[in-house]
Amino acid sequence: MRVSTVLRMLLGLCRATVITGWVLDRSGHRPTLVAWVRCRADAPGRCGRCGRRGPGYDQGDGARRWRHVDVGFARCVLEGPAPRVNCSRCGPTVAVVPWARHDTVFTRAFEDVVVHDAVRSNKASAARRHGVTWRAVDGMCTRLLAEAMDRVDLLEGLIAVAIDEVKSKKGQRYLTVVSDPFTGRVVWVTEGRSKATVGAFFDALGSQRAAELEIVTTDGAEWIRTVVATRAPNAEICLDTFHAMTWATKALDEVRRDLWRRLKGKTAAKAIKGLRWPLLRNWANLTIAQRDTIRELETTNRRLFRGWLLKEELADIFRMPIRQARRALDDWLHYASRSRLEPFVRLARTIRHYRDSIEATIEWGFTNGIAEANNSVIGRIRRNANGFHNPAAFITMIMLDRGGLGPDLPWTP
Repeated sequence: MRVSTVLRMLLGLCRATVITGWVLDRSGHRPTLVAWVRCRADAPGRCGRCGRRGPGYDQGDGARRWRHVDVGFARCVLEGPAPRVNCSRCGPTVAVVPWARHDTVFTRAFEDVVVHDAVRSNKASAARRHGVTWRAVDGMCTRLLAEAMDRVDLLEGLIAVAIDEVKSKKGQRYLTVVSDPFTGRVVWVTEGRSKATVGAFFDALGSQRAAELEIVTTDGAEWIRTVVATRAPNAEICLDTFHAMTWATKALDEVRRDLWRRLKGKTAAKAIKGLRWPLLRNWANLTIAQRDTIRELETTNRRLFRGWLLKEELADIFRMPIRQARRALDDWLHYASRSRLEPFVRLARTIRHYRDSIEATIEWGFTNGIAEANNSVIGRIRRNANGFHNPAAFITMIMLDRGGLGPDLPWTP
């Protein structure tokens, strides 16, 4: 086997690349393998920007160098000509080379490895690991995302979406995140949280694809719901179960705290204060002793026991078939409205307002769980990077990670 063939296989270069020579430079701390490469003579010249064929123009500025993936302990550099073609659209432009993207000093394989590491850790760590600057890593991430977004349309074929907001930095700075409940991927992100940002998503989606949406899951935010009702009239708006139960647990905690304030200074106050977490936890997760304590409330503190029953009954409604749930919800609203517990009276009014969305959630089984899971990972991305000054850089990392647009390692089959 020829040395050039061995080198081409070791360096992961395709057959469209011809290796004309190599040298091992041992002058620095690390040896550097320099491989001289060129395109095959019969390869047509294509514009590096738009990919159109074009006649040769000149040899450009001579030979160029591209940083490649390290080979063992040695650094690796590819060196070769960068001729220009006369593109009918872009004018004189450097021709496409099979080992590198346009307008970069790094090879495709090197960029893929660096961005892969940056997505799984952070840009600074990837820069230190591969001996490049942070700005170089940032440029690679931007370049690879732009290439991926040109290759795939994440908004195509959507029939359900989950819309939520996630904090991007201090000072009430948020991003609006749209996820696909079926794939779990983030399909669209933008800065801000307002009706205008939700409207921008539907502008990107288009009226025809918006009309094909069947399910939109969200929390109780009116800035999302009002825009969805206008721009996607055929979609069922599902209220996230987690948020509905959060309202119930907050109402129950208000009842408990109100009782504690009334009994402050008395012996019974300490017992009520210690009931906070047993009251808020699911019945199935309670210990035997905690269950006995709650059962005793039926005789020792009927007001608190009434609030706990309302919370548990609402949770049970979300697990019922839709017809049974509608009847149970009627009974629950009647009971809550007349419970003489002000937090639950207010909650009953809230449930009535969102009743259609709650029934849609029960009927179709869609929640905002995917969006919340993505928000958790997005928070991890922000913490790994110690925050982002530029929202665009944050969005880039979100789309590379949660959008499924990040590169695989070059040797992945």
